[in-house]
Amino acid sequence: MNATCPQCSMNIPFDETRMSHEPFSAQCPRCRQSFTVTPQRSEEPHLAGVGVTTPVAAAAQPDLLRSLAELLSGAARPGAQPKTDLDKWERRRILLCVDDAITRDRLRGAFDPSRYEVFCANLASEALEIIHEYRTEVIVLSPNFDPERQGGATMMQYVNRMTPQIRRRSYVVLMSPQLRTLDTYLAFANGVNLTVHPEDSDSFQAIFERSLRDFNDLYRPLNQASEIEPL
Repeated sequence: MNATCPQCSMNIPFDETRMSHEPFSAQCPRCRQSFTVTPQRSEEPHLAGVGVTTPVAAAAQPDLLRSLAELLSGAARPGAQPKTDLDKWERRRILLCVDDAITRDRLRGAFDPSRYEVFCANLASEALEIIHEYRTEVIVLSPNFDPERQGGATMMQYVNRMTPQIRRRSYVVLMSPQLRTLDTYLAFANGVNLTVHPEDSDSFQAIFERSLRDFNDLYRPLNQASEIEPL
């Protein structure tokens, strides 16, 4: 790096490999004026696509993300022993916001009760209470849910207002006869993670787990950088 003498304006080069990282005193070789040199801090390396943060924000970000993850999914803190899906102490919580009673019953029967805890709501207000109280991770929604109060639109508005950190810890499934199962384009177009046709209700768990694996693969670098478990 170069420094300029404040007395005679001489440009003085310094070897950065031999410099201290703290401010130090130097003497101009031309006019013998003493002055203080403040080394420039080099940028810290960071992952591509991850914004550079201040030291305070960088220290606080992992804690914030871990707190959100624990609230929404009961994720273990860093340093805990890794668990498989079968070994988790808490079952995955799923909320069904489905208008058709037959489809809702088929969905309930599709889940392994030892691994999943299923909640059902008939009204949008009830669904929001369940989300807040039980921290459900997965929402299965049909567009005609709670039609008198436009419950389907209400639930999607709630999902769209989530912060990016919370949205990544939530999994939204849209179920409708107008949708194809595992159609990634329609899922993206509708702002959800997965689309399922009602005819596939009996195979919902297998479909969901396949889609969830792809989702976790996508966010693996971010989860590892943030020291949080996959969804």
